[in-house]
Amino acid sequence: MGWTVETDAVANCPTCGDDLGERETSDGPRPHCAACDLTIYRNPVPMARATVVDGDELLVVRLGVGEDAGEWALPGGRIEHGEPPRAGAARELEEETGLAVAPDDLQLVGDGFLEFDATTMVSFNYAAPADAASGTVAAASDAAAARFVSRAELREIDAPFRASGRDQLLAALDALGDG
Repeated sequence: MGWTVETDAVANCPTCGDDLGERETSDGPRPHCAACDLTIYRNPVPMARATVVDGDELLVVRLGVGEDAGEWALPGGRIEHGEPPRAGAARELEEETGLAVAPDDLQLVGDGFLEFDATTMVSFNYAAPADAASGTVAAASDAAAARFVSRAELREIDAPFRASGRDQLLAALDALGDG
């Protein structure tokens, strides 16, 4: 049996609390609890992001918290236990922007990878056409701002768009927008 954690700084077993030793695995040494026979792995945490495409514009948020605070990105966050990635993306989109879309209206535009000091994440990135969305754009939850940006702005905006990348966003505009 294995247990996944988000950090390398694990000293005690998450099941019984005993001190951890090490066990050699095919991937190298891993933290291990001899009392529980539990091996600890540091795997990426799944997250989902989503945008809405309206003509030649797409929706982005300015992150309000975390290590990327102040950066522009797709609305998104961690996938909840038992939640399919599309459903997580739709939930996060509504939580951060006020726009609701049905998970089935989201199209996968790509994936990405984020690495922070203590957490590694893998992202599933989606887009939906504006006619599939309802609500009014208003930044909420952990988004400091939410707005639509044009293709030209997207090319010029000073933002790394970590986890999605500018190319995925331009591809979403090509697939779902006016051109």
